[in-house]
Formats: sequence, C-alpha cells, structure tokens
Amino acid sequence: MIKKLPNFIIKCSLFLFGIGFFIFPRTIHAQTSLSFDGSNDYIQTPFNGVLGDNDRTFEAWIYVSSSAPSSNLAILDYGHNDVGDRNTFVVGGDRSLKYISGGTNANITTAANVIPTATWTHVAFVLDNSIGYLYVNGVQEGTGSLSTVNTTSGYGNLRIGQRVTGGSIPFNGLIDDVRVWNVARTDTEIQSAMYVEMCANTLNLVANYQLNEGTAGSDNTGITAVIDLVEGNDGVLNNFALTGTTSNYVEGAPFITLEETTLTAFQADASYQWIDCDNGGAYIDGATEQSFTPEVAGTYAVEITLDGCMTTSECMEVASLGIDTSVIDGIKVYPNPTSDFVTISLNEINNYKVTLVTITGQIIGTYSDNQSRELSIDLQDNKSGIYFLNIEVDGIQTKTIKVVRI
Repeated sequence: MIKKLPNFIIKCSLFLFGIGFFIFPRTIHAQTSLSFDGSNDYIQTPFNGVLGDNDRTFEAWIYVSSSAPSSNLAILDYGHNDVGDRNTFVVGGDRSLKYISGGTNANITTAANVIPTATWTHVAFVLDNSIGYLYVNGVQEGTGSLSTVNTTSGYGNLRIGQRVTGGSIPFNGLIDDVRVWNVARTDTEIQSAMYVEMCANTLNLVANYQLNEGTAGSDNTGITAVIDLVEGNDGVLNNFALTGTTSNYVEGAPFITLEETTLTAFQADASYQWIDCDNGGAYIDGATEQSFTPEVAGTYAVEITLDGCMTTSECMEVASLGIDTSVIDGIKVYPNPTSDFVTISLNEINNYKVTLVTITGQIIGTYSDNQSRELSIDLQDNKSGIYFLNIEVDGIQTKTIKVVRI
C-alpha cells in the first residue's frame, strides 16, 4: 500500500557559500506505526471523544499478527464501562470487526474472518443518526441499530490499543493513523482519503494520531508521547519497550505498490510527484502521474497531494531493470573530490554515455568513448562546487554520481 510521507516530510535547502554551492537534501522520514505486544501496551490520551448520541466516525489502519486472535483486540475505546456508554472498537476473536457499547441496540458486528492476519487493513466505524456501520478497506461489512448509544462526559478518555477501565482486551499487532471525526463519514468519503494523511485543519476531524514520532525498529526510548495533529490532545505511551522490532515504532501502512518495475500510488484522484530517494529526495522531472516506471534501478517515493494535504510515501526499491547490477555497482569515479580531472572506470561496460550536470540541472558536457572502459573529464575550467555525472548504459540512465570540484 501506499506509509506515507507521509507520512514523509521532505525539506530542501540550497546555500551559496563562497564560490561553491552546497546542497542539503530533503530529509525523508518514513511513516511509522506502533507495534502493540498484546499484553499491556496502550496509548492514553486526554481526548474525551465525541459524546452523547452525536454522529461520529472512527478510522485506523491495523495489522493483526499472523496468529489468529483468541479474543477481542481493542483498536480504540472511550467512555464509561456501562450500557450504551462506551465506544469499544475491536477486532473479534473470530476476526470480525465490532463496535460494542453494551446492552440492546448498542452493538454491531460483521461476519467472521473479514479481518485478515499479517496484512495491513483499513477499518472504520460510523454512527449516523443512531444507525451504525462497519467498513473494511472502505467496503461496508456490517450495520445495525445503535439507538441506545449515549456517551456520558467525564469518564474514560480515548485509549488506543486497550479498553477503558473495566475490561482488558489489549491489541496484538500494529496500529497506524487513528482518526476521530464528529460527523458520519460516507463510504465514498472514507474510500477517497484512505491512502493519505490528513491536514490539521481538515473539516470535522477532531483527533488524529498518525503515530509518526519514532524511527522504525530503532531505539525510541526517549519518546513518551504521541502527537494529536488536530487539537494537541497528545497521548502517553504506556508499557512500550520502544526498542527492537515489537512493542516499538515500526514501518507504517504502505502507500505505494510495486508490480514488476512500475510503482503505483494507491491513492486515486490526487496530484503526484515522484522522488528519487537515492539522490537526496530530488524530484524526478515529469514524473507526476499515479504510476511511475523508473529508467534506472533505485529507491523511489511519491508525494501525494489531496485537498491541500500532502503525504510522502515510504521509499520503495525497484531492482535491476535488465542490466546486471554487479556491473553497474562496479563503476568507480576518482579522485573525488578533485581539483582538475575526474576519471570514470566503467568496469565491463562498453556502450555508455556520460552527462555532466550542474547542481541547478544545466547540462554542461556529454561524453562517450566506447573504445575505452575509462573516461577522463577535465574540470579545471569549472567553478568549485558540486556536479553530477549521469551515466547511461545501453540508453538507460543507470547511475548518478556526485562529484565535488575543489
């Protein structure tokens, strides 16, 4: 799926220093999610939720662990542990999706096995004029009367990954991008924005925990809270190890997919800009469609803009596009930095073209010598600064190497 940048944040600054240019590339922060250990991990927020019998919508991405659940798994909950008063949104022990408030006309469920294991799945609950709806990947899977739902104020605030006081059904798996709305979202509205992250000022969005605070699989023990994008109702992390591959920040729900050598953003009807992750997050000229087939093997992401909100996806690797990567990896450039000549050793490559490009994208030289496997380029007349050598093999750009002229 399309994690997002978001999802990712990309920044680029270009500075002029003396007679040379120095570029600080975009820093790409992959969207993350939180891994819940199924024992005692949960997030406690100060958000009191949507109250009374008012319309509401809950959304989240979830990833249920590969072993089938033996009991309910709490995605989120708030309210009072009393009939019609709590808002327990769960995966059932039979892998159904449920909303439980207790009592008559206060609970709805889907059929069993609608939630897969070991797969990212989008889930949503909607309360619309006392009728409840449950959605899996944007498709309605359950509905029923919720006429007795009436959430009282002053009790348990929103928890993620666990029930409110009075019960214990900890989540076992991953949770990402939890949203609470104070309106009943339609199936079309849910489907239209599943694969992007929201802006803070999105209409009717009253809480949003994107869970992007940490670095996947790293030591995140210094992080104690998760950010509420909307109103600042930041949540407290409880009992997470925050190191290793579980009970910690891990990779989030993906925003792009790869089929053979073509990348596609899951989100439709948006604006797109594909990015070269191996080149400091540089924009790829003309790559502005939902799908993108790179000319060279590498790692790529996409910026997705929908209704003024921008999400940057995870970086995804596209392997060799028909050229032996060991040959490409064998290309060497030396000396680098250089004050005069730079030499390109082309390994076993014969059919090649090299383009010398300035930091602003201006082509200032094109070279080819298919009789030799080494090519020397004179940079003595060039200003000090950063340049790029774009190396093409068999008409396909296969490698870009930064060269510093001192």
